[in-house]
Amino acid sequence: MFNYKTSESQNYIFHYLENSLAEKEIDLIINEQEKVIEELKNFFSIDLPFKINYFLLNTPAQVGKIYGDNEACNGFAKEPNLVYAVYNYDVKCIGYHEDAHIVSYLINKPKLSFIREGLAMFFDKTWWGKENEKWVFEFLENGQYINIINLMYNQEIDQKCEITYPIAGAFTKFLIDVYGKNKYIELYKCQSINEATFLEIFNNSVVGLEESFIYYIKNIKGSQNPK
Repeated sequence: MFNYKTSESQNYIFHYLENSLAEKEIDLIINEQEKVIEELKNFFSIDLPFKINYFLLNTPAQVGKIYGDNEACNGFAKEPNLVYAVYNYDVKCIGYHEDAHIVSYLINKPKLSFIREGLAMFFDKTWWGKENEKWVFEFLENGQYINIINLMYNQEIDQKCEITYPIAGAFTKFLIDVYGKNKYIELYKCQSINEATFLEIFNNSVVGLEESFIYYIKNIKGSQNPK
């Protein structure tokens, strides 16, 4: 579909278009992603059995065409080792998100989008330049917050990603901060995740966990008067 130039690093093969911004900044991209992948490998205590093929495109329309639905898209991961992402002056879709999907799928691919996207957003830390936790605080204040139970069982999480993704990321961080990485990975390894799964692993119901999560958000962000 496109004629690519390539550059290879320890964990990646980057594919990019001639005379693109990605070609101009490929050394910076390689340095950034190699740091990312090492952090992900350390978090999961895993070695990659392959190099990730990273395709850097100029526009969301080009990425959407490759995805197959022709809807503009900034990036997506495809198993086992493909990432397609926009890289231009306005959108630089590199970093943790898609790579977190690729690496975590080596352990498991939970059926719940909320769990998969929550983990990727945990590594991103921010959404549109603002911390996930600040977004959630604002959602709570303005009535946009969506309950965790609804997010767990609503497989249309991508339909309101500007709200659902930050909530998923912040809730994931809460679970890891409070209960530890090992407990969270135990959850992530479960193919079928439901309310009973949370009760078994965290010794607390989803409702109980959410109450603690909201208290956590209001205390760490409310006291900072986030803007």
